[in-house]
Amino acid sequence: MEKRVSRAERLNILSNIAQHQLHYVTFSGRAKSSIVINKDSYDVTANVRIEHSKAIWISITALMGIEVGRVLITPDSIKIINRLQSEYIQKPFEYLHNFTSDELDFSSLQHLLVGNVIGKENEEDTEVFKSDGGYLLRGDSNNLLYVAALDADYRTMQTSVDESRRGQRLRAFYSDYRKAVGYDFPHHVKISITAQNLDLRSDMNYSRVVYNEEVEMPFSVPSRYKEIQ
Repeated sequence: MEKRVSRAERLNILSNIAQHQLHYVTFSGRAKSSIVINKDSYDVTANVRIEHSKAIWISITALMGIEVGRVLITPDSIKIINRLQSEYIQKPFEYLHNFTSDELDFSSLQHLLVGNVIGKENEEDTEVFKSDGGYLLRGDSNNLLYVAALDADYRTMQTSVDESRRGQRLRAFYSDYRKAVGYDFPHHVKISITAQNLDLRSDMNYSRVVYNEEVEMPFSVPSRYKEIQ
């Protein structure tokens, strides 16, 4: 049973959540992944690299280690290479808002990928509830409903963002937390996005996680590739 906490307890819980977030300069992970895009499904390996506040790089490989796609996201832009179709996309970051809430900025996206609370905990109108199993954060404004569920150790179990006006829904589930180089990280991450003309689901099981080592993010588009507008 959930119980809304007092103002003083709310501040204490939010402070503890902030202290238990994953703090890093760089992140690098490798995950066996199942990806569903509308009616098409793929079993792939995803290599994810993040330079905090600067860039997110994802390389997707299929059987025999053949790369089929690459993504580079910065606070200003998103670039995607589709090697199967010899195509690429180059758009401003706001392009993602066609599929997710306008509230999802670059900082929120990088937090979402590693299981951190995506930033709403600092807002004054965020309600905090306590239950036998942990804590619940909830905010509701401007047709946007935000919910984050955390366990008793302040680890994120679930995040959801719903924008009713545009019928957009984002869900993230985190489990199988393990210590990796002193950090507690969810080795099983499931993320789904539902929007107009898009049903995207990813199920990632990490086999390798590394922090604060130098990461490379190579990204170049062959001249023969066609740009998708």
